[in-house]
Amino acid sequence: KIKKTSISSPYHIRYYPKDMGRKSVLALGIVSVLLIMTFSISIFTNTNQDITEDDFVVEMSKSDLVNESQGEVLTVTVDSTNLRFTPDTITLQEGDTVRFFWENQLLPHNAVEENGLFDSGEPQRNVEYNYTFQLGENGTYQYVCEPHENLGMIGTIIVEPQEIVEPEPEPEAEVEEEESEDLSVGDGVISAVLFTPWFIGMFVLVGFITLRRERFQLGLAFEDDSVEVSNEVSTSDGNSLVDNYRARVLTLCALYVAQGIPWGFMTVTFVTYLAVEGVSAGELAFLLTLGTLPWSLKFLWGPIIDRFQYRQMGKRRPWILIAQTGMIIVLASILFIPNPANELTLIASMFLVYNIFTSLQDVSTDALAVDILKPHELEKVNSYMFTAKSVGGVIGGAGLGTIIGFVGIKGAILLQVPILLLIMMVPLFMTERPGEKLFPWSEDGNIWVVDEIEERKDFKEILSKVKTAFSLRSTQLGIVLSLVMSISAFLIAVLPELFLRELDWSQEKFNATKGGIILGVSMLGYIVGGQLGNRFGGKSIIIYSALGTALFTATWGLTESRWEDGYFMMTIWCLRTFAWSMVSINIFSLMMRITWSEVGGTQFTGYMAMMNLSAIIGYQLTEPIASRYDFPTLFLIAAALETLVIFAAMFIDPDETRRTLGTSGPIPLDAEII
Repeated sequence: KIKKTSISSPYHIRYYPKDMGRKSVLALGIVSVLLIMTFSISIFTNTNQDITEDDFVVEMSKSDLVNESQGEVLTVTVDSTNLRFTPDTITLQEGDTVRFFWENQLLPHNAVEENGLFDSGEPQRNVEYNYTFQLGENGTYQYVCEPHENLGMIGTIIVEPQEIVEPEPEPEAEVEEEESEDLSVGDGVISAVLFTPWFIGMFVLVGFITLRRERFQLGLAFEDDSVEVSNEVSTSDGNSLVDNYRARVLTLCALYVAQGIPWGFMTVTFVTYLAVEGVSAGELAFLLTLGTLPWSLKFLWGPIIDRFQYRQMGKRRPWILIAQTGMIIVLASILFIPNPANELTLIASMFLVYNIFTSLQDVSTDALAVDILKPHELEKVNSYMFTAKSVGGVIGGAGLGTIIGFVGIKGAILLQVPILLLIMMVPLFMTERPGEKLFPWSEDGNIWVVDEIEERKDFKEILSKVKTAFSLRSTQLGIVLSLVMSISAFLIAVLPELFLRELDWSQEKFNATKGGIILGVSMLGYIVGGQLGNRFGGKSIIIYSALGTALFTATWGLTESRWEDGYFMMTIWCLRTFAWSMVSINIFSLMMRITWSEVGGTQFTGYMAMMNLSAIIGYQLTEPIASRYDFPTLFLIAAALETLVIFAAMFIDPDETRRTLGTSGPIPLDAEII
């Protein structure tokens, strides 16, 4: 029976568990960052002692060549009934091994070459004896069983010369020259003097904004501490996500780790494995394109997860569980492919399906964050979430990429399945709101429900609300900010060319820096940026950090004479990364702040998709820009593009959505209790 009751919303209560300290979460994040950076710095230092390829070739001896070619072992046994070797004649090459093996024979046997080249010893009923033919031992050899030689127990071994293919230096040189041409940048120069008016103008603009802090809302924290504390107590037991701060942080971070692990594995470990197995660059590009496609179109999930909901188990939780189940099934299915490198079309199809489920989890998790996070939690929890995704990326990329040499590609895949199953336990045994069921077969409880009109909303209504959400000036400027955020991403594609080709860094040294130290700095930037945004205002951190990032990038381009100094390069790279990470985390929080909760899954995902589109545009600029200008000019162009974030962010009103459209929807004051 349905009883109509007027109640006060429990969602206005600011609840913090007594045993949950925000400082402990912050400390865990910082400790993780320091551990990753320490490990990477050790690799960075050790790579300076690498042996070059030329030294390796000089030191390689002929015996090394023979041992490398040992792959074939031919076994000879005996036929005691007819007193014959089986087979009695074999053909092999220098470097191959003949194995004499028999056991539990009625009569003892041995194998002795007529000139004494090999001898298995005294005749025995159980024999296991190997002999490897070295370089120069080609020819025809006869061997006998000494006790039964007169009975015809004789064998023949034909050893053919080993073919040694001499390297052809000229074609290799041509290939290297061709690769160099493909990766080289241009030699065009734009004088730094021409960029000077732009940067002076940006300083003047930021100074103007600073003098009018109130007008541009620089001091407004996206985690609004002005929310009034209600005197009402929660009717739940405090274990649901809306009532428990610790549960919110744990669940959202665990889900982002679950996204980071397969992302790191697929884009780093698995792609590297396929490249080593001989998969061409074009085929790898096809694979990555299919993997990226679901992320570029993930905004299409928004209306679906907003429209179809099983509210007895929560608005977003069922979709998250469906996505994680699909991820685990597809990942486990790869184990049944005998040789993934030879089944690229099948792997690419599974890669596509896998990323469809991963993008669904990403959209559902972002929508969940919009639903359950309190206004005063946005910056800090967002920084924890993106740090967690980075940790997952380290596990899937650097972690699994390191142990793949010991466990193989299938072992690396197999290790992910229990990890994802363990992470899946977090949303499986956690409810979004009081009274929701853990499982479909669980007993119905008292759940908070939006009234019947909300339950019957269809796609037309959702699209109408999306149109309303994007009708505000701030939400439209949010689109602009998302589209200009990563225009300078062409620099990401240029950095490997600079370090590996121009500065002669080893691949190990570059990977240790980018995959370890720089990733650790990014994580630290997310954490610090979230804390500073909450204290000094999110927009102020975006504007000042964007200007700082542009200055670091420009300085990088103007100090070409210092580029041979590895520690200088690592320092300037870390400073730029740290500043931009603070920009990024506060932009994410700002986008979440201006998102209308009525269509949170659709609107916020739209912003994320446009950020992905911005990165794609930046990557597409690589060829036309990098093929024309030299490295210093590329850094100056990137610095100028990074300041566009200031123009887009300065006029966004973080409170316009809440002030104009309100935050009703998932937080009803008059509800029906079932």
